[in-house]
Amino acid sequence: MRALIADDDPAYRTLLADLLAEWDFEVVLASDGMKALGVMRGRDCPRLVLLDWEMPGADGFEVAKSIRAEQHGSGPYILMITSNRKKQDLMRVLVCGADDYLIKPFDPMDLKIHLRSAMRILSLQEELEALARSS
Repeated sequence: MRALIADDDPAYRTLLADLLAEWDFEVVLASDGMKALGVMRGRDCPRLVLLDWEMPGADGFEVAKSIRAEQHGSGPYILMITSNRKKQDLMRVLVCGADDYLIKPFDPMDLKIHLRSAMRILSLQEELEALARSS
């Protein structure tokens, strides 16, 4: 499965890319929000999006809102990654269109758990879409 990683921090981008590649994801990288939107507007856009909260150009909130506004069908699963721990701010993550969040720094196994849930949800969405097309 294709996954977009959008993070302006090269160290986190590399860490995430290495982990996802190890777990058999096809990784696409973006160093800011505008590049992430470009990827999502292109052909064969990823079904999984990992967004850093704070990025230049367009932050994770703006990117998630734009993806949701432009989506066709069920859209991608969006995991927002942030170092912000304030509960009221974390609620904003879900309101802007992200499906889940992960707080930096994180344990790689925590990321894997979040990705496993994401994969299950995406699989169920695909099944529902297939059933709707066959009806």
